[in-house]
Amino acid sequence: MALPPDHPHQQLPGCGLAAYVGLLLLIASAGMIMMSVSWYSIVAGGSALSPLRTSYGGVVDPRVLAPMREAGLLGKDELPDAFHAEAYDGSSACAISQEVLLRLSDEGAQRLPLAELEGVSGNDSEVVAVGAGVTIRCPFRPGEGAGSFKVMIASVK
Repeated sequence: MALPPDHPHQQLPGCGLAAYVGLLLLIASAGMIMMSVSWYSIVAGGSALSPLRTSYGGVVDPRVLAPMREAGLLGKDELPDAFHAEAYDGSSACAISQEVLLRLSDEGAQRLPLAELEGVSGNDSEVVAVGAGVTIRCPFRPGEGAGSFKVMIASVK
């Protein structure tokens, strides 16, 4: 039995399939947006884990810490409180570990107990710590955390 043309149900457009397709498009769009945001955060955050930025030694690749261990500056399982490498292989780096400033470079290994620190100075390109007849210079490039490294050294004293 067909409904008369003036019946309220006969005049309603059928939108069940259109609503279902719209819902699927909404879910797919939200998924694509979330995937794009995740991809961007991975790409943008990649430099945050770089050993060239000042960071906690626990997030640094053990291969980058190996030169400091070989030089006797760090123990076998010791992780520095702050670490900054000037080279990706860790052959030249500065670190703060157990209230001692450590420096490894072509000139050799240097240690400066922060209790013997006489002064710390520097800017965005270099942090200089002086004490106990030792001067340690840690070079930085822009954005590598020279300011925070300097504050960490000064705050331990």
